[in-house]
This record gives sequence, structure tokens and C-alpha cells, in this order.
Amino acid sequence: MAGVLTGCTFTVEADVTTGAEATKAPGSFAEPFPEKLFTMDRVSVVPAAEGEAIPDGTHHKATGKQLTVTYRSGEGPTAGHQVVATGSQAQVSDLKAALDSLTEKAGKPAGARTDWVPVNPGVGPAAAACQNLAEGEGTRCYWVDADTVGYLHMSKEAAPYIPFDKTRLALEDLKKSK
Repeated sequence: MAGVLTGCTFTVEADVTTGAEATKAPGSFAEPFPEKLFTMDRVSVVPAAEGEAIPDGTHHKATGKQLTVTYRSGEGPTAGHQVVATGSQAQVSDLKAALDSLTEKAGKPAGARTDWVPVNPGVGPAAAACQNLAEGEGTRCYWVDADTVGYLHMSKEAAPYIPFDKTRLALEDLKKSK
């Protein structure tokens, strides 16, 4: 599947610097988030805006405060790279059904270059899917794991270089299994 979906391939090996303190439980979408994500700096962590919050569904329900974290790179060859993630701790009864529900509700906007494509979510159990948006709008992804639901938007500049699975692992402070 390499090359099928920009931003969801494994062509770039990057070092994830977590900077997270011991107060964060691994597997949680909560503060503290890493100060750096690949070449990007953390710009903000705010409560998810009403229109950006992930809706509850039949197979998932948020149990924590929904947060939006933004990372951006402003200089050099990575200028313009941006990742915005919204998520929360959740009760999830069925990973695949929850992911299917979220992607179905999100639909395929006019001009989208792909439908929702399953991608490697990283450490499991988890499920994830990404979609290339219209030219210049980047890539968006949903992920669901045992206790987290999240949404990620990568700018068109970042999407070809940001591996989804490593991004999710960094945001939740999870370690990749060997």
C-alpha cells in the first residue's frame, strides 16, 4: 500500500522527541504533549472548539476533555509543516465499528482525492484511516484505540513526510513494540 495515500507511508524515518513528563500515562491523549513532533514545535494545546470536537457514537464515547494540539514548523526546508490533532480518552466498545462510524459521518468532501484508506495505526489494538483532501488541503485521519479517539489533520507540506503511526504514538506517549 506504500504510495497509495500521502502522509501515511513509511518513507521517512524520523526521531520522535517526546519531552513528556512522567505524569502522563502512556496511551493517553492528554497533557503534557511532546514539545517537538519530528521537526515541528508545539504551538498550542486548547480545549477542542465546539465545531471541531469528535462526536460520540454508538461504539465510542468521550470520557475526558477533548483537546486540540497544534504543531508547526516555521523555518528551513520544513517551513509550512503543520499537524493539528484533536482527541480524548474514550470508552470504546468496538474499534472497527467506531472508526467506520466516524469516517462515514465525515464523508468524502468535494474534491477529495481519495476515499478513507485503512492505515497502520501503530501499537494495537487500534484502527486508523486517512483521506487525502482536495489539492492543497492536506490529509486527514481518524484513529480509535482501546481508550482513545482522535482526529488528525496534516498540512499539504507535512503530509508526504509525516508517518501517521509514529505521530499517533508520540501524541499518546506510546512505545513502538519490537
